[in-house]
Amino acid sequence: MPNWCSTAYAIEGDAKEIKSLYELMKRLEDMEKPSVENGFGTTWLGCLVDALGKDWHNVHCRGSWSCLELEGDVLKFSTETAWSPCNETFDLVLEKYPSLQYYFQAEEPGIGIYETNDEDGTYFSDRYFLDACTPDEEYISEYFEELEDAFQWLEEKVGKPVRSVEDVNALAAAWEEQNEDAFCYLHEFDVVS
Repeated sequence: MPNWCSTAYAIEGDAKEIKSLYELMKRLEDMEKPSVENGFGTTWLGCLVDALGKDWHNVHCRGSWSCLELEGDVLKFSTETAWSPCNETFDLVLEKYPSLQYYFQAEEPGIGIYETNDEDGTYFSDRYFLDACTPDEEYISEYFEELEDAFQWLEEKVGKPVRSVEDVNALAAAWEEQNEDAFCYLHEFDVVS
């Protein structure tokens, strides 16, 4: 069984092409039965690949989309996919709709994928994700644009100075001594092309 990667997408470009893509995905989503037999349902990425006229057997499309919405001229949705983002599927979208460009932010904590292609932070400005379980088994998590904001937030939560990654690691080690299930991870989103 794979680890699941959660990815948020924002697609921008020519308004007509955005609307056409939205209508295509919405039509697939609203079907009673998927256009291609699969285990994910009507929002399987393979159904989108098939609708784009390509063979889903040749494309990494193991997953599905959800939360499809059109905000002005920007199409937004999320995917849950096996192991990593299925950007190959959206590269095919760009072949059909050449004016479009997609931005994404992906998280797969099992193997430590935290990445975005939104270099300027237009849609995904967060660059850090703090995920923790205290020795009292309280789960805390938050996203941050700046590293210093992550330190300040954690400092306020734990009531101890946190001013560096080393401080975060020391806190994690101290927590683990109190409870082997405790953790404190500060992930940085890699900017990829």
